Amino acid sequence: MVSVTDMIGATWRLEDAIRDVIAENLNFSNNSSPMKNKARMLPHLLVQKYPQLSDIEHELRGVFETCRIAIDHKSISPVVAKAAIAIADEYRELIIKLKH
Repeated sequence: MVSVTDMIGATWRLEDAIRDVIAENLNFSNNSSPMKNKARMLPHLLVQKYPQLSDIEHELRGVFETCRIAIDHKSISPVVAKAAIAIADEYRELIIKLKH
């Protein structure tokens, strides 16, 4: 079964990949409140640097927003969590390839 912790881990790995390619030193604490900021800022900064990724900006925001909701509610539908993790992992791989 997929847990909130699994989803948070996938989101953090996605965040790390984005930060790595945009080379921004942004400070967000690891609680849910700044997740709204991450949902707006990280995909936006990624698309600024890589305009060809503009078509996935909305989905990236959705992953961060879904994580925020899961943290706030301390639970999430397993189907939603699996989907968000799959999206996060898929886009993380895509983003990592940008550096190569």
